[in-house]
Amino acid sequence: MRKIKIGLALGSGAARGWSHIGVINALKKVGIEIDIVAGCSIGSLVGAAYACDRLSALEDWVTSFSYWDVLRLMDLSWQRGGLLLGECVFNQYREIMPETEIENCSRRFAAVATNLSTGRELWFTEGDLHLAIRASCSIPGLMAPVAHNGYWLVDGAVVNPIPISLTRALGADIVIAVDLQHDAHLMQQDLLSFNVSEENSENGDSLPWHARLKEKVRQYNDTSGGDSTNGNRDYDHFYPGAGEPP
Repeated sequence: MRKIKIGLALGSGAARGWSHIGVINALKKVGIEIDIVAGCSIGSLVGAAYACDRLSALEDWVTSFSYWDVLRLMDLSWQRGGLLLGECVFNQYREIMPETEIENCSRRFAAVATNLSTGRELWFTEGDLHLAIRASCSIPGLMAPVAHNGYWLVDGAVVNPIPISLTRALGADIVIAVDLQHDAHLMQQDLLSFNVSEENSENGDSLPWHARLKEKVRQYNDTSGGDSTNGNRDYDHFYPGAGEPP
């Protein structure tokens, strides 16, 4: 039987995105292994570190921030395109993350950006890892856009703030989606629900979040036999700050 692939879609959310680190650590703690990671904006920055086995180094860097460290990272720009150049932040990030290609990540990884010329999303599934992250994090008006193949690219949150569709496209059977601002755009997402059996529905809400997720994996195996061509793909949606993970 083919192994079920679990994907992690890390959404945008500016500084709130550091909570992605806690979500990943919680998943690891309960033994949920992630095969595929897709990120948008800050989600791409954290997701890339996880995909390249550098999450601990990123966590150490973030937790060491002082007020003055944050100020030093704010390289103001007087040029058109953005309030910040963004070079200070990404130069520091390069000290944590190796210069590599997306294909060399330990886990399957991709990032989403927005093409300003077409207004459509652009998926980085291969090529320069740091270029993909830089483009995905370029908040319009705040950070200068990135030039790539004759186009200007900005933050993927403009069109796809939670890259569930990208995670599925990479081959995930089950997607765990981490939404940092669900009130603003939850209805924009094309999310598929999973029908919990009547037997489990009575006490399903009382189960811990990780037990519910593992139950979904079991149900998927029972209904599809591990074949991704049968049945619907599933997702779980986490809302940091709303009680899960504990």
